[in-house]
Amino acid sequence: MGAIKDFTAAVKETDLWDLFRAGNRDAYTELVSRYAKALFNYGYRFNQDEAFIEDCIQDLFFDLWEGRERINATPAVKGYLFKAMRHRVFREQANWQRNQALDESYDFLVDFSIETRLIAEFDVTLLSTRVQQVLNELPPRHREVLYLRFFEELDFNEIEQIMGINRQSVHNLLQRAYKSFKANWAVFVFVLMLIKTSKLIH
Repeated sequence: MGAIKDFTAAVKETDLWDLFRAGNRDAYTELVSRYAKALFNYGYRFNQDEAFIEDCIQDLFFDLWEGRERINATPAVKGYLFKAMRHRVFREQANWQRNQALDESYDFLVDFSIETRLIAEFDVTLLSTRVQQVLNELPPRHREVLYLRFFEELDFNEIEQIMGINRQSVHNLLQRAYKSFKANWAVFVFVLMLIKTSKLIH
């Protein structure tokens, strides 16, 4: 593969990944630039200590560079990084033990007032409050799978790898989350609108 001189958004993530694994510092820097913010947003869902999450990201990318020669190729770079970030946060948290089986005891923050300025710009306070109420009633893993599927636009295979569960479990979590919104379909549509708007303004 020839060297890529211009690391723009048009360069495929898999090409960047292969160049990074080969020791290309420009490709590595571009990967950090592309994914650091998304990794911060994801990590922040588990722990709202910004300094802690920033340290996790720095350590993650440092370890990736140091171990680049041992890292395999992947068709889903974003999913790979999200999985690594999730493991990093869980491992570093003082009250979570490494390799502990995940259960419903962990928390996952989904607050659309953080995601978008839409609520502040339009008079939708009552509806946005209902959105938050419905989301808060969901178990953390249901919130997490909704976040990964709709906000981060990850496919089932990537979510399966990130969360360490099988495809059927991903499907079941989504279906249960959908059912929670079934009686409040306008709320669910509003959630999707918030996601779309937040992507336009970030």
